[in-house]
Amino acid sequence: MSPGAEADAEDAAARPVAPQPWWERAFGREYLEIYAHRDDASAHEEIQALLPRLRAAPGPVLDACCGHGRHLAALRSDGVRAVGFDLSPQLLQAASRRPACQGLLARADARCSGFTQGLGAVLLLFTAFGYFSDEENLACLRSLGALLAPGGWLVIDLPDPLRLRQSLQSSTSRVLSNGHRVDERRRCDGARVIKDISYRGESWSESVRLYQASEIAQLAEQAQLRLEETWPSLLGPLRDQGRQVHWLRRPLVG
Repeated sequence: MSPGAEADAEDAAARPVAPQPWWERAFGREYLEIYAHRDDASAHEEIQALLPRLRAAPGPVLDACCGHGRHLAALRSDGVRAVGFDLSPQLLQAASRRPACQGLLARADARCSGFTQGLGAVLLLFTAFGYFSDEENLACLRSLGALLAPGGWLVIDLPDPLRLRQSLQSSTSRVLSNGHRVDERRRCDGARVIKDISYRGESWSESVRLYQASEIAQLAEQAQLRLEETWPSLLGPLRDQGRQVHWLRRPLVG
């Protein structure tokens, strides 16, 4: 090894290792066990109110951050042209075992997915937005919004910040069907909600930005989208579940 190469190796060894982003740790194999109650039956119910607009959308549907594919499979079973992506190899592997999802999955980052333009809708379901800094969250919204055809929809499903703060349980413990206990501690830190999880002798945290509807409207404008409507539930505008389902639309040309 040359002296220069030795110096480069020493410099690399001396540089601090960047911490693993929380979403890379949180969405591993344990996710499927901890959140097993989010099942296929509920996914099928949750997309029913979305179907009229998705079927009339001007192009195929992208299930962004699709996880293990339960909503994507439900969309396909109801005849919607849909594909999905996620960053987690473990969740994508689980999704690929679903016959309805095979050949329709990609590994990608929501901030730069690599998909082509002309989509009829992009879905971000079950709090799949708000993981990054404010600047990165805006960049993510712009990136996904740019994939839409004119008249296309970007659907963002988030908790209602006020309702979440009012009902937040600081700590819970439960025993899963596999016999293991999961302990969760929750707190709000400014505009973010933090969840600390302990499971099978390991611990990690999740951190999600809470957005008011007015803030989503501002982000949408910066991303050249328009907030058309906000529902209190994925089940439609008349079912209040303490959520904010934002329908953002790319304006029609001309």
